Amino acid sequence: MRKNKSGSRVVQQQCQQRFRKVRVMQRIVGSIAIAALEGVSYLPESLLLGIARGWGQLGPLVQRSRAARARINLARVYTFRDGAAPTSAALSRGVQLLFEHHLRFYIETARAPRHGRRTILESVTLEDAAAVDRAFAPDSGPVIFLAAHFGAIELPGAILSMRAGRNPVAPMEELKNPYLQAWMLKVRGEGLGLRIIPTRGAAAVLSTELAAGGTIGMVGDRNIVGTGVPVTFFGAPARLPIGPALLAVESGARLFVAAVTREPERRYTGYIRAVGIPATGDRMERSRATINGIAAAFEELILKAPEQWWTLFYPIWDDLLV
Repeated sequence: MRKNKSGSRVVQQQCQQRFRKVRVMQRIVGSIAIAALEGVSYLPESLLLGIARGWGQLGPLVQRSRAARARINLARVYTFRDGAAPTSAALSRGVQLLFEHHLRFYIETARAPRHGRRTILESVTLEDAAAVDRAFAPDSGPVIFLAAHFGAIELPGAILSMRAGRNPVAPMEELKNPYLQAWMLKVRGEGLGLRIIPTRGAAAVLSTELAAGGTIGMVGDRNIVGTGVPVTFFGAPARLPIGPALLAVESGARLFVAAVTREPERRYTGYIRAVGIPATGDRMERSRATINGIAAAFEELILKAPEQWWTLFYPIWDDLLV
């Protein structure tokens, strides 16, 4: 019996040592990454864009499996858009642009606290300013703004914060590194004026916020938790999270899909689309119809710049999972 207890203590000590080593490595890696990201906000934008273009060339060579997944997915989007399969050269160029724009997302995240609002005021053109005004009309009740992992995603969050009149609530996927997680919470919370909450247990918090007439922002093009709901997406079966649709149906909130795309000459274009919510049918019928409307809005906006949709790095369609 003593032997067993002694052995158990040894195993426990070994586990604690491994845990401490992991925490130390996480702190080191996190500190280096945070220092690099914070330093980015002080560098000239022209230099950063040059680095992103370089990564567009290098990334597919370094991350071959990721590039292969992106190539398969991007081919589906191009085929849906053009009605014909893309050439190999077009796909290769598209994947390079996808790597470039993915790095630009991280650059924009790092620059957002210092440059986000100025960028919105000076560099963002709204496709339909009146539609944005209507979406943010005062005393119009609860509202949900939904985005994709697409374009300059930090800018819709900043616009939401500037226009909402109260701190919007936004769930954020938890990062594996707790130090990077804390930094991202600070950037998106203090920097952008959002009230960031973890995805675990988010439904109850979001429901409460909407019941109080508040505003929430969500990302809804990638099924992170659960199995998702089947939809037709770019002409093929895929699964999208049903949470935003359920929240809209249950709360009576208005629902919008928003995006900001990058344009030449360091310009941006902001888009917004209202998603209709059926008034009849049971809860699931109305939710399924709503999520189909969300998918259609995502399709329309993503087709404006498919190479800026970095969800293409991940599995999307059921028949392309192998």
